[in-house]
Amino acid sequence: MIRIENVYKSFGALEVLKGIDMTVGKGEVVCIVGPSGSGKSTLLRSLNHLERITSGRIFIDNVLLDDRQDDRDIQRPANREVNALCSEIGMVFQRFNLFPHLTALENVMLGPVVVKKAAQEDAKRDAIELLAKVGLSDKMDVYPSKLSGGQQQRVAIARSLAMKPKIMLFDEPTSALDPELVGEVLNVIRDLAKQDMTLLIVTHEMAFAREVADRVVFMDEGRIVEIDTPEKIFGSPSHERTKRFLGQVLNKSA
Repeated sequence: MIRIENVYKSFGALEVLKGIDMTVGKGEVVCIVGPSGSGKSTLLRSLNHLERITSGRIFIDNVLLDDRQDDRDIQRPANREVNALCSEIGMVFQRFNLFPHLTALENVMLGPVVVKKAAQEDAKRDAIELLAKVGLSDKMDVYPSKLSGGQQQRVAIARSLAMKPKIMLFDEPTSALDPELVGEVLNVIRDLAKQDMTLLIVTHEMAFAREVADRVVFMDEGRIVEIDTPEKIFGSPSHERTKRFLGQVLNKSA
């Protein structure tokens, strides 16, 4: 579903991604872990054009999304192709970004109606089903300001799912939540992981990554240090940097 080839990304003189190569298969759950500033979020944002890469190539479902060198396009798909690809990629951010003047139901309906020109009744039916799926059947007519952080994030997940994406990207979806609310969001992602949906999840929740991931990616200083199964990464990592990072993180959470 995703192929990333020799991807670099710079912000001015700051090089954030330094030659990223990886693939993600259909229905695979990949968790990306690593210290802050290692390029994890930038990598995710590059997959749906929120950031344009400096150099490299990205394919989504075997269709070229980006082919660039030195901040210039080598091959440039038509805008409609890019928009079609990006519409198949859902993303959930650290912050919920719900529209405050819309109810939970209206927030979930908005994308299909505005972007995909879905009929109101179809969008409403799907939104009701999705809010039920994330455990919020009783909050459909509630505005975001009256929802807890965990509830708002679950609405944000339902809103992304309403676009019927092939791929879901999660950028530290629990980092803005109080600790007691983290579990309710992780439970929703656990359910998605069981449904053969392709997921890329940037997370600091190591126990969660170990539980749900098919593979774990450890990044540091803009590079992928190693990729392997959760058993291998958490049980016997190959790289000394991975060992040091996990030792610090797991000791801190113990």
